[in-house]
Amino acid sequence: MVGLTKPHVSWLLFFVLMCALVCALMSVWIAVVIAWGTQPEVNRVVMDLPAQSAADAVPLSTLKVALLSDLHIEGDADALTELAALMIAVVDSKPDLILFAGDYVKNPDELLDLNQHRIAVAKAMSDTGGIPTFAVLGNHENWTVGVQWQMALRDAGVPVLANSVQQIRSLNLCVRGLGDYYSGAYQYVEFPSYCEGGRKLSLTHDPAGAFDARVKGLVLAGHTHCGQISLPFLGPLWVPTDAPRSAHCGLYQDEQRQVYVSAGVGTSMLPFRLNAQAQWDVITLRFFAH
Repeated sequence: MVGLTKPHVSWLLFFVLMCALVCALMSVWIAVVIAWGTQPEVNRVVMDLPAQSAADAVPLSTLKVALLSDLHIEGDADALTELAALMIAVVDSKPDLILFAGDYVKNPDELLDLNQHRIAVAKAMSDTGGIPTFAVLGNHENWTVGVQWQMALRDAGVPVLANSVQQIRSLNLCVRGLGDYYSGAYQYVEFPSYCEGGRKLSLTHDPAGAFDARVKGLVLAGHTHCGQISLPFLGPLWVPTDAPRSAHCGLYQDEQRQVYVSAGVGTSMLPFRLNAQAQWDVITLRFFAH
């Protein structure tokens, strides 16, 4: 039997050490990526409504919308403090309108008092500096007594649109809130006649609701977390929506609708993100003549 010579042992030891070093560096890199991915960043977007082919077209008006989705607030004081800090940043961005796209609670089974948590989250969400605000419910609210979430938010001063439309005359805008498709709360509602001639947008949780054949125009949504865990080359492991794959994250457009899907702020099921940065959005809408 031929044994390893001293040079062979040295090279084998070097190889083992290099493998250990690479594994350690990869572990550190993954930990940094995961930790960074859960720190919400502001994502600034400019969208044209409707699209116009003329290169020198001038928008008739603009509207600046802050969109927050999938907050998934845990039941500890630190989480509420972080939400309060987030709301300060949102107000400081000086939007014309603040929209909440659902899923405000995380791990409700682990909460000592869900009702008190509802009230505390709603109170923090209401700190909007007087900026017009609307919310829709997500699947997590509908699974934990959606009516009580509506009451808590409305009592705090955050109007909830549940398959309904509200007009903001000062902004010449109608906002339609469509119920969450994923948890079976979706019902189609049309914009009332008094919205004709003004600016219109829709808000929902699961982007699948935007693909009702009757839905037209701009729809803002969340729910998908942009996959939350997205592997290089393979993409997201699972996205809980029936929306087309091209409408799982960011901007989708076809001849009938524009759908913008936020990556969201929090996490669900697993407490980390990979290649799906936590975000809230400041969306500048530019309205062009038809």
